[in-house]
Amino acid sequence: MTDDAIAREIGQRIEAIRLKRNIGQDIVAHEAGISRETYRKLTAGKGTLVNIIAVLRVLGELERLASLIEEVRSSPLQLAKMQGKQRQRATVTRATQPAPEHTGRTPIGKPSLIGGQKPHKDESW
Repeated sequence: MTDDAIAREIGQRIEAIRLKRNIGQDIVAHEAGISRETYRKLTAGKGTLVNIIAVLRVLGELERLASLIEEVRSSPLQLAKMQGKQRQRATVTRATQPAPEHTGRTPIGKPSLIGGQKPHKDESW
């Protein structure tokens, strides 16, 4: 079906619901907040989605749009593909060695100069 054919079919079904409930066009249009002419265009397939929603609400048939309102859920297969690789193991943290206390030696094990203290940088010049 073409888009226009689908729109006409929706309009005809709305009109059939109205006739089944024996409600006048004027009443439905007024309750939906649209003009009678707008209602006629809607039933001919030329209505807007907002007006269709308003008319379906007046006719008590809003649940017919429920499948369009529901959240679209992905299949489990799609979810698995979207997640990608998941971690299989926890990483092992290696214990860090504590910083050595000052022993009066340099990092390579040689005795430090001047009493085990770091040399003072002369910034006076």
